Amino acid sequence: MTTITVSASDTAQAMDKIVERLGDDAMILETIKRDGRIEMIATDDTAPAPLPSPRGDMPDEAELAFANRPANGRSADSLSANGLSAVEGGRTGIPQSKPVNGLDVNIGASTAFTDLLDQQMVETIKARSTADHLTDRTASTSSQMDILDELRDLRSMLNGMMLTRPEGLDVTLGHAAPVRLQQAGFSPQVIHALHHHMTGLDHDDAVDAFMNALADRVIHNHAESVFDAKLVCVVGSSGSGKTTLATKIAAYFKENGISERITLASATGQGIGQNEDIKSYARLLNMRSTDFGIGELATAIQETSNRMIVDVDAGSSDALEAILAARQHLGRGRVSVVQAVPGGSSATMITHQCRLFQKLKPLIALTKLDECETRPAELSALALEGSGVGLLTGTTAIVGGIAIATTPILAQYLKANADQ
Repeated sequence: MTTITVSASDTAQAMDKIVERLGDDAMILETIKRDGRIEMIATDDTAPAPLPSPRGDMPDEAELAFANRPANGRSADSLSANGLSAVEGGRTGIPQSKPVNGLDVNIGASTAFTDLLDQQMVETIKARSTADHLTDRTASTSSQMDILDELRDLRSMLNGMMLTRPEGLDVTLGHAAPVRLQQAGFSPQVIHALHHHMTGLDHDDAVDAFMNALADRVIHNHAESVFDAKLVCVVGSSGSGKTTLATKIAAYFKENGISERITLASATGQGIGQNEDIKSYARLLNMRSTDFGIGELATAIQETSNRMIVDVDAGSSDALEAILAARQHLGRGRVSVVQAVPGGSSATMITHQCRLFQKLKPLIALTKLDECETRPAELSALALEGSGVGLLTGTTAIVGGIAIATTPILAQYLKANADQ
Protein backbone atom coordinates (compact mmCIF):
# COMPACT_ATOMS: atom_id res chain seq x y z
CA MET A 1 0.00 0.00 0.00
CA THR A 2 1.26 3.47 -0.90
CA THR A 3 -0.06 6.62 0.77
CA ILE A 4 0.91 10.04 -0.53
CA THR A 5 0.17 13.69 0.25
CA VAL A 6 0.02 16.21 -2.59
CA SER A 7 -0.33 20.00 -2.54
CA ALA A 8 -1.71 22.16 -5.34
CA SER A 9 -3.37 25.51 -5.99
CA ASP A 10 -6.77 23.87 -6.52
CA THR A 11 -8.45 20.48 -6.27
CA ALA A 12 -8.28 19.79 -10.00
CA GLN A 13 -4.49 20.03 -10.04
CA ALA A 14 -4.25 17.94 -6.88
CA MET A 15 -6.40 15.19 -8.44
CA ASP A 16 -4.22 15.24 -11.56
CA LYS A 17 -1.10 14.72 -9.44
CA ILE A 18 -2.72 11.82 -7.55
CA VAL A 19 -3.84 10.06 -10.74
CA GLU A 20 -0.39 10.55 -12.25
CA ARG A 21 1.37 8.94 -9.26
CA LEU A 22 -1.15 6.29 -8.10
CA GLY A 23 -3.31 5.66 -11.16
CA ASP A 24 -7.05 5.84 -11.76
CA ASP A 25 -7.86 3.51 -8.85
CA ALA A 26 -6.42 5.87 -6.24
CA MET A 27 -8.55 6.53 -3.13
CA ILE A 28 -8.75 10.00 -1.53
CA LEU A 29 -8.50 9.72 2.25
CA GLU A 30 -8.68 13.39 3.22
CA THR A 31 -8.78 16.82 1.62
CA ILE A 32 -7.90 19.99 3.51
CA LYS A 33 -7.16 23.63 2.65
CA ARG A 34 -4.03 25.09 4.27
CA ASP A 35 -2.44 28.50 3.64
CA GLY A 36 -4.52 29.06 0.51
CA ARG A 37 -3.55 25.68 -1.08
CA ILE A 38 -5.31 22.35 -1.38
CA GLU A 39 -3.73 19.28 0.28
CA MET A 40 -4.98 15.77 -0.48
CA ILE A 41 -4.00 12.50 1.18
CA ALA A 42 -4.54 9.49 -1.09
CA THR A 43 -3.73 5.78 -1.23
CA ASP A 44 -3.72 2.97 -3.75
CA ASP A 45 -5.08 0.49 -1.19
CA THR A 46 -8.42 -0.78 -2.53
CA ALA A 47 -9.02 -3.40 0.18
CA PRO A 48 -12.64 -3.62 1.41
CA ALA A 49 -13.60 -1.64 4.48
CA PRO A 50 -13.68 -3.43 7.89
CA LEU A 51 -16.95 -4.88 9.14
CA PRO A 52 -19.15 -2.51 11.15
CA SER A 53 -18.92 -2.59 14.93
CA PRO A 54 -21.26 -4.78 17.04
CA ARG A 55 -23.28 -1.67 17.87
CA GLY A 56 -25.14 -2.07 14.57
CA ASP A 57 -26.12 1.17 12.86
CA MET A 58 -24.57 3.37 15.52
CA PRO A 59 -21.41 4.95 13.96
CA ASP A 60 -18.14 5.23 15.77
CA GLU A 61 -17.73 8.42 17.84
CA ALA A 62 -14.64 9.39 15.85
CA GLU A 63 -16.59 8.94 12.62
CA LEU A 64 -19.37 11.18 13.92
CA ALA A 65 -16.84 13.78 14.94
CA PHE A 66 -15.24 13.75 11.48
CA ALA A 67 -18.57 13.71 9.60
CA ASN A 68 -20.07 16.60 11.59
CA ARG A 69 -17.00 18.79 12.05
CA PRO A 70 -17.21 22.34 10.60
CA ALA A 71 -15.14 23.34 7.55
CA ASN A 72 -11.37 23.77 8.06
CA GLY A 73 -11.64 21.95 11.36
CA ARG A 74 -12.85 25.07 13.21
CA SER A 75 -15.84 25.25 15.49
CA ALA A 76 -18.99 27.20 14.67
CA ASP A 77 -18.10 29.65 17.43
CA SER A 78 -14.68 30.35 15.90
CA LEU A 79 -16.31 30.86 12.50
CA SER A 80 -18.74 33.37 13.92
CA ALA A 81 -15.94 35.17 15.70
CA ASN A 82 -14.24 35.70 12.34
CA GLY A 83 -17.35 37.13 10.67
CA LEU A 84 -18.32 33.88 8.90
CA SER A 85 -21.64 32.10 9.04
CA ALA A 86 -22.09 28.31 8.79
CA VAL A 87 -24.44 27.18 6.05
CA GLU A 88 -26.17 23.92 5.25
CA GLY A 89 -23.83 20.98 4.82
CA GLY A 90 -21.15 22.37 7.13
CA ARG A 91 -19.71 24.71 4.47
CA THR A 92 -18.47 28.15 5.18
CA GLY A 93 -20.60 31.05 3.99
CA ILE A 94 -19.65 34.45 2.60
CA PRO A 95 -18.27 36.86 5.26
CA GLN A 96 -21.06 38.79 6.90
CA SER A 97 -20.27 42.45 6.30
CA LYS A 98 -21.15 45.34 8.55
CA PRO A 99 -23.96 47.60 7.26
CA VAL A 100 -22.59 50.05 4.70
CA ASN A 101 -24.06 52.86 2.69
CA GLY A 102 -24.35 52.50 -1.07
CA LEU A 103 -23.09 49.64 -3.16
CA ASP A 104 -20.17 47.30 -2.96
CA VAL A 105 -19.84 45.95 -6.51
CA ASN A 106 -16.80 43.91 -7.47
CA ILE A 107 -16.07 43.48 -11.18
CA GLY A 108 -14.21 40.19 -11.75
CA ALA A 109 -13.36 39.90 -8.03
CA SER A 110 -11.81 36.51 -8.61
CA THR A 111 -9.82 36.12 -5.37
CA ALA A 112 -12.67 35.85 -2.87
CA PHE A 113 -14.90 33.98 -5.30
CA THR A 114 -12.13 31.50 -6.16
CA ASP A 115 -11.52 30.82 -2.47
CA LEU A 116 -15.24 30.21 -1.93
CA LEU A 117 -15.52 27.86 -4.92
CA ASP A 118 -12.34 25.99 -3.98
CA GLN A 119 -13.76 25.54 -0.46
CA GLN A 120 -16.96 24.16 -1.99
CA MET A 121 -14.90 21.72 -4.04
CA VAL A 122 -12.97 20.69 -0.92
CA GLU A 123 -16.18 20.09 1.04
CA THR A 124 -17.69 18.09 -1.85
CA ILE A 125 -14.71 15.74 -1.95
CA LYS A 126 -14.59 15.61 1.87
CA ALA A 127 -18.28 14.63 2.10
CA ARG A 128 -17.76 11.90 -0.50
CA SER A 129 -14.66 10.63 1.32
CA THR A 130 -16.61 10.45 4.59
CA ALA A 131 -19.47 8.59 2.96
CA ASP A 132 -17.04 6.16 1.38
CA HIS A 133 -15.45 5.54 4.78
CA LEU A 134 -18.82 4.75 6.38
CA THR A 135 -20.28 2.71 3.50
CA ASP A 136 -18.19 1.61 0.53
CA ARG A 137 -14.54 2.72 0.27
CA THR A 138 -14.34 1.42 -3.30
CA ALA A 139 -16.37 4.31 -4.82
CA SER A 140 -15.32 5.11 -8.38
CA THR A 141 -12.58 7.72 -8.81
CA SER A 142 -14.01 8.51 -12.23
CA SER A 143 -17.20 9.77 -10.56
CA GLN A 144 -15.14 12.18 -8.48
CA MET A 145 -13.39 13.38 -11.61
CA ASP A 146 -16.78 13.97 -13.26
CA ILE A 147 -17.80 16.15 -10.32
CA LEU A 148 -14.58 18.14 -10.57
CA ASP A 149 -15.14 18.65 -14.31
CA GLU A 150 -18.65 19.94 -13.63
CA LEU A 151 -17.35 22.33 -10.98
CA ARG A 152 -14.65 23.59 -13.35
CA ASP A 153 -17.34 24.29 -15.97
CA LEU A 154 -19.39 26.14 -13.36
CA ARG A 155 -16.36 28.18 -12.36
CA SER A 156 -15.73 29.11 -16.00
CA MET A 157 -19.35 30.21 -16.53
CA LEU A 158 -19.31 32.41 -13.41
CA ASN A 159 -15.94 34.00 -14.19
CA GLY A 160 -16.22 37.79 -14.35
CA MET A 161 -19.72 37.98 -12.84
CA MET A 162 -20.63 40.90 -10.60
CA LEU A 163 -21.00 40.23 -6.88
CA THR A 164 -22.70 42.49 -4.38
CA ARG A 165 -23.77 42.18 -0.77
CA PRO A 166 -27.53 41.84 -0.11
CA GLU A 167 -27.82 45.51 0.86
CA GLY A 168 -26.53 46.42 -2.61
CA LEU A 169 -29.51 44.79 -4.33
CA ASP A 170 -31.68 47.86 -4.79
CA VAL A 171 -32.84 50.18 -7.54
CA THR A 172 -29.50 52.06 -7.55
CA LEU A 173 -27.52 49.01 -8.72
CA GLY A 174 -27.83 50.01 -12.38
CA HIS A 175 -26.37 53.45 -11.60
CA ALA A 176 -23.13 52.11 -10.08
CA ALA A 177 -20.10 53.29 -12.10
CA PRO A 178 -18.60 49.84 -12.83
CA VAL A 179 -22.00 48.53 -13.98
CA ARG A 180 -22.61 51.54 -16.24
CA LEU A 181 -19.14 51.30 -17.74
CA GLN A 182 -19.47 47.60 -18.51
CA GLN A 183 -22.91 48.17 -20.01
CA ALA A 184 -21.37 50.90 -22.20
CA GLY A 185 -18.97 48.30 -23.61
CA PHE A 186 -15.71 48.83 -21.70
CA SER A 187 -13.93 45.58 -20.90
CA PRO A 188 -13.89 44.23 -17.31
CA GLN A 189 -10.08 44.15 -17.53
CA VAL A 190 -9.69 47.88 -18.17
CA ILE A 191 -12.38 48.71 -15.57
CA HIS A 192 -10.41 46.70 -13.02
CA ALA A 193 -7.09 48.26 -14.07
CA LEU A 194 -8.44 51.82 -13.60
CA HIS A 195 -10.77 51.10 -10.69
CA HIS A 196 -8.57 52.96 -8.18
CA HIS A 197 -9.37 56.23 -9.97
CA MET A 198 -13.05 55.78 -9.02
CA THR A 199 -12.52 54.91 -5.36
CA GLY A 200 -14.55 57.08 -2.98
CA LEU A 201 -16.42 58.95 -5.76
CA ASP A 202 -20.15 59.10 -6.45
CA HIS A 203 -21.57 57.49 -9.57
CA ASP A 204 -21.26 60.33 -12.11
CA ASP A 205 -17.98 61.60 -10.68
CA ALA A 206 -16.59 58.05 -10.77
CA VAL A 207 -17.51 57.67 -14.45
CA ASP A 208 -15.86 61.01 -15.29
CA ALA A 209 -12.71 60.01 -13.38
CA PHE A 210 -12.58 56.71 -15.28
CA MET A 211 -12.97 58.45 -18.65
CA ASN A 212 -10.15 60.89 -17.88
CA ALA A 213 -7.87 58.08 -16.67
CA LEU A 214 -8.64 55.96 -19.75
CA ALA A 215 -7.99 58.88 -22.12
CA ASP A 216 -4.68 59.58 -20.40
CA ARG A 217 -3.69 55.92 -20.73
CA VAL A 218 -4.70 55.62 -24.40
CA ILE A 219 -3.07 58.85 -25.63
CA HIS A 220 0.63 59.02 -26.57
CA ASN A 221 2.24 61.71 -24.42
CA HIS A 222 4.79 62.82 -27.04
CA ALA A 223 2.98 62.53 -30.35
CA GLU A 224 4.79 65.58 -31.79
CA SER A 225 8.10 63.71 -31.58
CA VAL A 226 7.25 61.98 -34.87
CA PHE A 227 7.90 65.26 -36.68
CA ASP A 228 11.45 65.49 -35.31
CA ALA A 229 12.54 62.25 -36.96
CA LYS A 230 14.54 61.95 -40.17
CA LEU A 231 12.92 58.59 -40.95
CA VAL A 232 9.23 57.87 -40.34
CA CYS A 233 8.16 54.26 -41.00
CA VAL A 234 4.42 53.62 -41.34
CA VAL A 235 3.44 50.02 -40.54
CA GLY A 236 0.13 48.17 -40.27
CA SER A 237 -2.03 45.49 -41.78
CA SER A 238 -3.13 45.45 -45.41
CA GLY A 239 -6.06 47.80 -45.91
CA SER A 240 -5.36 49.81 -42.76
CA GLY A 241 -4.72 53.01 -44.70
CA LYS A 242 -0.90 52.98 -44.45
CA THR A 243 -0.26 54.57 -47.86
CA THR A 244 -2.73 57.41 -47.29
CA LEU A 245 -1.39 57.94 -43.77
CA ALA A 246 2.23 58.11 -44.98
CA THR A 247 1.18 60.70 -47.57
CA LYS A 248 -0.69 62.77 -44.97
CA ILE A 249 2.33 62.78 -42.67
CA ALA A 250 4.52 63.97 -45.56
CA ALA A 251 1.96 66.68 -46.36
CA TYR A 252 1.93 67.76 -42.70
CA PHE A 253 5.72 68.16 -42.79
CA LYS A 254 5.47 70.41 -45.83
CA GLU A 255 2.29 72.28 -44.84
CA ASN A 256 3.65 73.27 -41.42
CA GLY A 257 7.08 74.24 -42.70
CA ILE A 258 8.83 71.43 -40.84
CA SER A 259 10.79 70.42 -43.91
CA GLU A 260 10.75 71.12 -47.65
CA ARG A 261 13.12 68.30 -48.59
CA ILE A 262 10.97 65.21 -48.24
CA THR A 263 11.05 61.85 -49.97
CA LEU A 264 7.92 59.70 -50.02
CA ALA A 265 9.00 56.07 -50.25
CA SER A 266 7.68 52.51 -50.41
CA ALA A 267 9.56 49.58 -48.82
CA THR A 268 8.22 46.19 -49.86
CA GLY A 269 8.84 42.65 -48.75
CA GLN A 270 9.82 39.73 -50.93
CA GLY A 271 7.23 38.91 -53.58
CA ILE A 272 5.28 42.18 -53.07
CA GLY A 273 4.98 44.54 -56.02
CA GLN A 274 5.85 48.24 -56.07
CA ASN A 275 3.28 50.69 -54.71
CA GLU A 276 2.26 52.94 -57.61
CA ASP A 277 0.00 55.02 -55.33
CA ILE A 278 3.05 56.40 -53.54
CA LYS A 279 4.42 57.77 -56.81
CA SER A 280 1.05 59.36 -57.64
CA TYR A 281 0.78 61.02 -54.23
CA ALA A 282 4.37 62.26 -54.45
CA ARG A 283 3.66 63.93 -57.80
CA LEU A 284 0.53 65.50 -56.32
CA LEU A 285 2.55 67.01 -53.44
CA ASN A 286 5.52 67.88 -55.65
CA MET A 287 7.87 65.56 -53.71
CA ARG A 288 10.48 63.02 -54.62
CA SER A 289 9.48 59.37 -54.51
CA THR A 290 11.41 56.12 -54.41
CA ASP A 291 10.89 52.43 -53.73
CA PHE A 292 13.19 49.66 -52.50
CA GLY A 293 13.17 46.28 -50.76
CA ILE A 294 12.58 46.30 -47.01
CA GLY A 295 16.11 44.97 -46.42
CA GLU A 296 17.56 48.12 -48.03
CA LEU A 297 15.87 50.54 -45.62
CA ALA A 298 18.96 51.43 -43.57
CA THR A 299 21.06 51.94 -46.71
CA ALA A 300 18.39 54.07 -48.45
CA ILE A 301 18.07 56.57 -45.60
CA GLN A 302 21.83 56.94 -45.29
CA GLU A 303 22.16 57.79 -48.99
CA THR A 304 19.91 60.86 -48.83
CA SER A 305 19.85 64.08 -46.82
CA ASN A 306 16.06 64.32 -47.19
CA ARG A 307 13.56 63.38 -44.54
CA MET A 308 11.98 60.13 -45.61
CA ILE A 309 8.40 58.94 -44.99
CA VAL A 310 8.19 55.21 -45.79
CA ASP A 311 5.10 53.09 -46.40
CA VAL A 312 6.27 49.67 -45.13
CA ASP A 313 4.54 46.85 -47.00
CA ALA A 314 6.26 43.71 -45.67
CA GLY A 315 5.80 40.93 -43.14
CA SER A 316 6.02 41.95 -39.50
CA SER A 317 9.26 40.02 -38.86
CA ASP A 318 11.00 41.59 -41.90
CA ALA A 319 9.71 45.04 -40.94
CA LEU A 320 10.95 44.65 -37.35
CA GLU A 321 14.41 43.59 -38.47
CA ALA A 322 14.78 46.41 -41.00
CA ILE A 323 13.50 49.18 -38.72
CA LEU A 324 15.65 48.06 -35.78
CA ALA A 325 18.70 48.07 -38.12
CA ALA A 326 17.83 51.63 -39.22
CA ARG A 327 17.56 52.72 -35.59
CA GLN A 328 20.95 51.26 -34.91
CA HIS A 329 22.50 53.28 -37.77
CA LEU A 330 20.68 56.59 -37.23
CA GLY A 331 19.93 56.50 -33.51
CA ARG A 332 16.57 55.79 -31.85
CA GLY A 333 15.52 59.46 -31.69
CA ARG A 334 15.85 59.93 -35.46
CA VAL A 335 13.61 57.01 -36.43
CA SER A 336 9.89 57.10 -35.64
CA VAL A 337 7.39 54.30 -36.22
CA VAL A 338 3.69 55.00 -36.80
CA GLN A 339 1.23 52.11 -36.76
CA ALA A 340 -2.02 52.52 -38.74
CA VAL A 341 -5.07 51.05 -36.95
CA PRO A 342 -8.45 51.50 -38.71
CA GLY A 343 -11.20 52.94 -36.54
CA GLY A 344 -13.52 50.00 -37.24
CA SER A 345 -11.08 47.30 -36.09
CA SER A 346 -12.34 44.82 -33.52
CA ALA A 347 -10.78 44.58 -30.07
CA THR A 348 -9.29 41.21 -31.04
CA MET A 349 -7.69 42.64 -34.20
CA ILE A 350 -6.30 45.64 -32.28
CA THR A 351 -4.76 43.35 -29.68
CA HIS A 352 -3.20 41.18 -32.39
CA GLN A 353 -1.79 44.11 -34.37
CA CYS A 354 -0.39 45.87 -31.30
CA ARG A 355 1.44 42.72 -30.23
CA LEU A 356 2.98 42.27 -33.69
CA PHE A 357 4.86 45.58 -33.48
CA GLN A 358 5.07 45.90 -29.69
CA LYS A 359 8.88 45.76 -29.73
CA LEU A 360 9.03 48.97 -31.80
CA LYS A 361 6.73 50.89 -29.39
CA PRO A 362 5.01 52.65 -32.31
CA LEU A 363 2.88 55.75 -32.13
CA ILE A 364 -0.61 54.60 -33.11
CA ALA A 365 -2.64 56.48 -35.71
CA LEU A 366 -6.39 55.81 -35.79
CA THR A 367 -7.36 55.91 -39.48
CA LYS A 368 -10.65 55.95 -41.40
CA LEU A 369 -12.46 57.66 -38.53
CA ASP A 370 -14.88 59.28 -40.99
CA GLU A 371 -16.08 55.80 -42.00
CA CYS A 372 -16.46 54.12 -38.61
CA GLU A 373 -16.03 54.96 -34.94
CA THR A 374 -13.77 53.44 -32.33
CA ARG A 375 -16.05 52.06 -29.62
CA PRO A 376 -15.41 51.41 -25.90
CA ALA A 377 -14.35 47.77 -26.42
CA GLU A 378 -11.70 48.81 -28.95
CA LEU A 379 -10.50 51.70 -26.77
CA SER A 380 -10.19 49.21 -23.90
CA ALA A 381 -7.89 47.07 -26.07
CA LEU A 382 -5.82 50.14 -27.01
CA ALA A 383 -5.47 51.06 -23.34
CA LEU A 384 -4.28 47.57 -22.37
CA GLU A 385 -2.17 46.62 -25.42
CA GLY A 386 -1.33 49.79 -27.36
CA SER A 387 1.71 52.03 -26.97
CA GLY A 388 -0.25 55.27 -27.30
CA VAL A 389 -2.55 56.92 -29.85
CA GLY A 390 -0.96 60.05 -31.29
CA LEU A 391 -2.62 60.77 -34.64
CA LEU A 392 -6.23 60.88 -35.85
CA THR A 393 -7.24 60.88 -39.50
CA GLY A 394 -9.96 60.00 -42.02
CA THR A 395 -9.87 58.67 -45.55
CA THR A 396 -10.01 61.98 -47.43
CA ALA A 397 -8.30 65.40 -47.42
CA ILE A 398 -4.60 64.69 -47.88
CA VAL A 399 -3.68 68.27 -46.96
CA GLY A 400 -4.90 69.20 -43.49
CA GLY A 401 -6.26 65.71 -43.02
CA ILE A 402 -4.35 64.74 -39.90
CA ALA A 403 -4.77 65.81 -36.25
CA ILE A 404 -2.73 65.35 -33.08
CA ALA A 405 -4.62 63.30 -30.49
CA THR A 406 -4.89 64.88 -27.02
CA THR A 407 -6.24 63.65 -23.70
CA PRO A 408 -9.01 66.32 -23.36
CA ILE A 409 -10.36 65.59 -26.86
CA LEU A 410 -10.49 61.84 -26.27
CA ALA A 411 -11.98 62.24 -22.77
CA GLN A 412 -14.75 64.43 -24.20
CA TYR A 413 -15.40 61.85 -26.92
CA LEU A 414 -15.60 59.04 -24.33
CA LYS A 415 -18.02 60.93 -22.07
CA ALA A 416 -20.30 61.76 -24.99
CA ASN A 417 -20.48 58.09 -26.00
CA ALA A 418 -20.98 56.90 -22.40
CA ASP A 419 -24.07 59.12 -22.05
CA GLN A 420 -25.74 57.58 -25.11
